[in-house]
Amino acid sequence: MISRRIRIALALTMMAESVILTTVSLCSDASAEPVTAAKGNARWIWSDPADPAPKNRFTWFRKVVVIEKMPDDATLHLAADSNARVWINGQIVRRKMARYHEDRITTERINAGPYLRPGPNVIVVLHHNWGDIVTFQRTGNKHAGLYVAGTWISSDASWKCLKAAEYMEHEKQILGVIGDRRIRYPVITDGSKVISGNLHDPTFDDGTWKPAAVIENGPWPARPGDVETPGQREHSVRPAKVLAAGTAERTLPISDEPASMAAGIRTSKCRPEAELTGLAGNLISGKPVTITGQAGETKYITFDFHQPIHGYPFIGLKDAPAGVKIDLGYCELSRSLCTGKLHVDETGWINPEGVVGPGYADRYITRAGTQSFEFPDERTARWLSLHMHFAADGQVTVSDVGITKSQYPITPVGSFQCGNELMHQIVKLCLIHAEVTMSDTYVDTPGREDGQWIEDDRPRAILAARWFGDNRLRRFVIRTFGQSQGKDGQFHPFAPSNYPAYPATYDWGVEWTAALYDDYMWTGQTDLVSEYWDTLRRFWDNCLTHVGDDGLWRTPYIFADIRNSLRPANDKQSSGIVTPWIIQRLGWSAELAEAIGKTEQAAKWRETREKMIAAFGKYHIVPPKGDVPPHVGDRVDPADPNLERGYCQAGQTIAIIAGLLDHSEAIADLNYAFQDPDGSPGPGVKRWNNPTYGYRSLKVLSDVGLTRRAVNHLIERYAPYLPGHPRNKVPLVLQGPYGGPLPEYWISREDLGLKDGEKNPTQPDDETGSHGWGSLPLLWLHESLLGVRVVSPGGNKIRIAPEDGGLPFVAGHTCTPKGVVWVYWDPQQRRLEVSIPADVEVHLVLPKQCRGKRIEIAESAGPVEPAGEERFRLSVAGRYMWIAR
Repeated sequence: MISRRIRIALALTMMAESVILTTVSLCSDASAEPVTAAKGNARWIWSDPADPAPKNRFTWFRKVVVIEKMPDDATLHLAADSNARVWINGQIVRRKMARYHEDRITTERINAGPYLRPGPNVIVVLHHNWGDIVTFQRTGNKHAGLYVAGTWISSDASWKCLKAAEYMEHEKQILGVIGDRRIRYPVITDGSKVISGNLHDPTFDDGTWKPAAVIENGPWPARPGDVETPGQREHSVRPAKVLAAGTAERTLPISDEPASMAAGIRTSKCRPEAELTGLAGNLISGKPVTITGQAGETKYITFDFHQPIHGYPFIGLKDAPAGVKIDLGYCELSRSLCTGKLHVDETGWINPEGVVGPGYADRYITRAGTQSFEFPDERTARWLSLHMHFAADGQVTVSDVGITKSQYPITPVGSFQCGNELMHQIVKLCLIHAEVTMSDTYVDTPGREDGQWIEDDRPRAILAARWFGDNRLRRFVIRTFGQSQGKDGQFHPFAPSNYPAYPATYDWGVEWTAALYDDYMWTGQTDLVSEYWDTLRRFWDNCLTHVGDDGLWRTPYIFADIRNSLRPANDKQSSGIVTPWIIQRLGWSAELAEAIGKTEQAAKWRETREKMIAAFGKYHIVPPKGDVPPHVGDRVDPADPNLERGYCQAGQTIAIIAGLLDHSEAIADLNYAFQDPDGSPGPGVKRWNNPTYGYRSLKVLSDVGLTRRAVNHLIERYAPYLPGHPRNKVPLVLQGPYGGPLPEYWISREDLGLKDGEKNPTQPDDETGSHGWGSLPLLWLHESLLGVRVVSPGGNKIRIAPEDGGLPFVAGHTCTPKGVVWVYWDPQQRRLEVSIPADVEVHLVLPKQCRGKRIEIAESAGPVEPAGEERFRLSVAGRYMWIAR
């Protein structure tokens, strides 16, 4: 038998001078046939062509690459259908693949340079195939596959593979609360079946592993392109405190059935023990805790992270006997706005099924000795509960527990301060929810469904640009959503997905056109407009077929303000809430058409838009009656004068923002719909429910000069979720320092005056504690209080018009396409400071408190040109200061 060192030497001597690496297997009985790796030679591979799409199967893939000279381009391009985590020389470099349409799958672009070294390098992939299941993240799984490419590596038949026996292969998908299958499977791992030895060591013997099979004519591109976005930023997050620990009295038997773990946790009676709770607290300080259990006994510890954490749960055990079953249950919501019931209580009991559904728990079965394990599927938790089932008398010493937080790598540039602690708490809570719902895209509830819903994604992409300076994630949304378009021109509402929800309602589908416009306004580039021109045109070709000869846009296929507003019941009725969306976004698309020279189409769209504007004024504005001013009705049918029209706050927002009511009408309407002092609805008016309409409510109030009311409205709506606030109905011990979570929908039990046991019809049965659209006030703070708005494509021109809204001051940083803008306005000192980047023309409007005062320019980085009363034009980068005397 040839020694390993001799085989390496032989392989190296066989390389031509131009070849810088060789791939070999270094196990004791492997052959030494060199394989030249070059970019473009990669093939799709799988372990078993006879079983092309197994459900919930984990498979190890492994390759050893010998590098003589470090490559100039060390990029690793890797795709996996359905998912994978990747190690280079023992360092994990990816835990997930970005979502995709299977026939247009993309590769992760990984910089392998920092992890490679001269000599043997080990690449290990843990592949997870989901199978032919319904999900919110993939369009299907016709065939499992792995693709690896680079100048120094390629996937081919020389890779080795082995079914990961430590993961129980089962088909029990997590079932949603409302019966929808949206995420994957409970993970059950047996520590005794973990592969012995170090997979990442070049000398590891993989001689018994099978060679991978090359897959011809698979469902994927032969050479996938790279995804637009970077991988996730990941780090370990430990709990902030122990809620309780003790003994759990089981009402269900311990079972290997995958859904039994979550059900067992939910139905257990938790009996906290003061001594064990105190000892468990040592884990928070990084000290191990020994838990003693008797045969047939279940011990538990419930941890609180103080905020929802998304990522990959892990546990570390300093010592354990074999066969202890440790179940991990997850909870992100403290109190249901739907039922009023708690999902977690002071005893440490949690309901892991209340948000996601039956089966939302995982299990690790111990082997004897020291061990650690990270679960390879995404979970979201504010509270994490460990239930340890002892089959025999024994002790488990827990040394570590937490979640590897996995989020999009935001750059925390934006800021906001105002001297009001309630506002600061709102900002913190919004930032928590904005970040936890940014992963490979802007997701709706990373725990419950992990879907890319376009209605919240579009404004949250603007938020991300303004607070984090990011536009790449928006471009990912535009591509993956655009790829879902069908032959009829419509979209899937949360693409990519095979969930049977096609097509999206028009008010959500049209948000894709708005996102395309937002990208144009941010970048000033028309590349995406040109690339997706046919997609844009096909959508409007479909959407505008619903415009009648009278100019009314009629369709019942809308959402409007979900669970709240009145919607058209048939195709004879028109929505007063959604029509303004269509009018405004059609105008934006006309701008896009002109930007790429499609002037004829732009003219046609503008002609239709004018026709719709005239019809809106004629039919959708409800005349005044008594104390009720003219306003936008939820719906109209000119042929049915007895139709209930509806009057809701949401319905007034877009119409006024889009300029469909004149100023006097808008003021009268808003004064009634959002009454002084805090914007509560007037008689007969429904509150807004969707937080996107909450953002629009704040924006429209500020746009017409009612900013103080907007500030009060924000505080009034968010106060029930702030820590220690008297309106917060969550027990104080469960609130934590940040409060929350922010709800998915906003009309509360208290708003409706519901009694215990009564169900809130404006809330879903499967509420979530990790929804991102409640973070949108962050966008309003920068647009309306700091007053910074981009007014030309590419950000060459911006407008700065700060307002304090009755706050002590407003100050903060906000991103623009040309750079960061700083604004500080102190109404008591009547002092305004701004810092602007280069290559931008600023139109600055002094706050209203400066009107009629003598204005002193106390500091100037360049010329300050008067541009009207209390208005100036700036064009030189730097700092400026005005003081009103």
